Amino acid sequence: MRHLGLSSLTIILSIGGLSACGNSDTTAAVTTPLSTELKTTLTYDDFGDAAYWFNHSDSSKSLLIATLEDDGLAVFSSHGEQLQQLQGIAPTSADIRYDISDQHAGSADILAVALPEQQSFGFYAISDDPSGPLTDLGSFDVGFNAEGLCLYKNITTGELMVTGVADDGMAKQFKLSFDGSQVSSRLQDVNGVALPVREFSVGGKLSACIADDELANLYIAEQNIGIWAYGANPENVKERQLVDGVAPLGHLQEIEGLELIYQAQGKGYLVAADEGAGLLFYQRDNWVFNSQQRVAGIDETKALAVAEDGLWLANSELEQPIYEKLSFTALNQQNGLSARPISDVLAHRELSLSGVALVAATGETAAVDDDGDAADDPAFWLNPDDAEQSLIIATNKQGGLLAYNLQGQQVQYLAQGKPNNVDIRSKVQNFAGQDISIAAASNRELNTIALYQIRSADGQDPIVPLAALGNAVHPDAAELQSSLDEVYGLCMYQSADNTAYVFVNGKNGQVEQWRLTPVEGGFSGEVVRTLSVASQPEGCVVDDSSATLYLGEEDQAIWQFSAEEGADTQASLFAKVDGENLVADIEGLTLYDDGIHKYLLASSQGNNTYVAYDLAQNNRLVGHFAIIGDDNLGVDGASDTDGIHAVSANLGSAYPKGLFIAQDWYNIDANYQQLNQNFKLVDWQTIQASFDD
Repeated sequence: MRHLGLSSLTIILSIGGLSACGNSDTTAAVTTPLSTELKTTLTYDDFGDAAYWFNHSDSSKSLLIATLEDDGLAVFSSHGEQLQQLQGIAPTSADIRYDISDQHAGSADILAVALPEQQSFGFYAISDDPSGPLTDLGSFDVGFNAEGLCLYKNITTGELMVTGVADDGMAKQFKLSFDGSQVSSRLQDVNGVALPVREFSVGGKLSACIADDELANLYIAEQNIGIWAYGANPENVKERQLVDGVAPLGHLQEIEGLELIYQAQGKGYLVAADEGAGLLFYQRDNWVFNSQQRVAGIDETKALAVAEDGLWLANSELEQPIYEKLSFTALNQQNGLSARPISDVLAHRELSLSGVALVAATGETAAVDDDGDAADDPAFWLNPDDAEQSLIIATNKQGGLLAYNLQGQQVQYLAQGKPNNVDIRSKVQNFAGQDISIAAASNRELNTIALYQIRSADGQDPIVPLAALGNAVHPDAAELQSSLDEVYGLCMYQSADNTAYVFVNGKNGQVEQWRLTPVEGGFSGEVVRTLSVASQPEGCVVDDSSATLYLGEEDQAIWQFSAEEGADTQASLFAKVDGENLVADIEGLTLYDDGIHKYLLASSQGNNTYVAYDLAQNNRLVGHFAIIGDDNLGVDGASDTDGIHAVSANLGSAYPKGLFIAQDWYNIDANYQQLNQNFKLVDWQTIQASFDD
């Protein structure tokens, strides 16, 4: 699935059951009002938003932290007894994240609060110290009156973001840095003023936000319109979608607060506190409206916080406002929730991708000229005379092939067709008996295979079209005409006798194997075998030394076939999508073989990571890594990757053990401004060092 950037928003309505996005039940009955079972011990003039801190070792020492506006912050025990009050600030919103790391001082659980009167955000470390659970970590100016605030922790990289939302419809997101004693904005101008990594206008008055760290969704409540879902990661923004709207189109009336109940395997609920409608529950994994609940004695539901065993709700309309606790036991007995009961609630600290190594991009190519879904698949041409003058050959599937040098500079753009995937083989003999390097690309414009010669860029264009000749040629172009429903993924194979082959697959699961034969003026092609998998494949790669084709069936598995044209067509399972290491879609596949190590690597697009299997150790999974950025270099990480390519040759001082190339769907500059897509470059040494060999 693909997502558009905010520059080309598509609003997908999903209210009142009008869309497959959810909310199929528009007539769910409001049940008998539920009763709370616990109350806070002290009252204040104005109880606002709250956040709940899960104590990782003793739930009886967990904390409820409530904003009091002009009265500051109040910290209550899990039983509602006040432990601490911080005065001198006027916070309106609060959120918590766990295990925020600092290289020198370990880690801390951090509370963030919105301070709209000062146009700033404040931060505190949280502990179970009964004499004072909150320790000041400073604040910074944000330049607007953010009434609402929410944190997002990237569970792959550990990076922390804070998003503020304002009455005027503006939302700003900041990337945070923690040095052990202070939290600050990682991105700043020359005067040290915090700069947002993302800024956008939602529309009308914004009342709340909450981020789903596991699914990377950012939910924003536009008070009198509905709940919007955005991408939470500034490097992986998604088109916004409307989760639910106000009546009569939806279930909402006036949204005041948002919370998330996390359960394993993506289950749980998005919960809205609505001043008129009460509590509304949406299934977290698909946004289907579940039920609407009322709480006895709470006339206007405005704020809530999720605890281990229930919801703390602000009863702010009382003459003496308090927080009251509603148990999950009571909720689970109601219609709707009884079918998907709440149990074993997870804290944010439990939402981690264990075993994922972080490797930093050391370079990147120039962005492609076309916006949207354009850059897709890289290949590599090794210069036999000077490895440092080698070339990255890549596809812009909106219009042509690209050549980049190892510094990422564009050397050539050959505008021709709509190439999706590309692969290269060297020392292929042409009709004159010369060894040349040829590339093949799947051209979706004509449903063909286009052929090219790749050569040195020394004073000449390195990509030169080669003519396809013979009976299997498209009538309007010198390219091989496929019989697939739509050509898609492609890879090449060179047999022991140096015969070149092309495997091309279609979206219906069919795969053609073409033999290339040199003829005067170019190459002819013939389909010598067909293969298939049950659903859509794309990524493929061939290990020439073992004549093995590896094929990625996007939602299911990696399969292997013999690449020999006379072999049978039986597939054997290599690795299944498991939702943990290999997460659909499986996209790019590539091989790294330096004569000592041989790995098959796959782009696990569903969780923005890459997995490596050791082919010399019974295909054992030995690596699981993500590509992060380097703010000092002004290079971002890679996300939602399509094609990948690994190079094992010594490419000089920058890449002495080779190079890993990954398409980056969401490319941003040093100021986190969105650019067209490109390809990220990673020194192979950093990847190899992360493996469990």
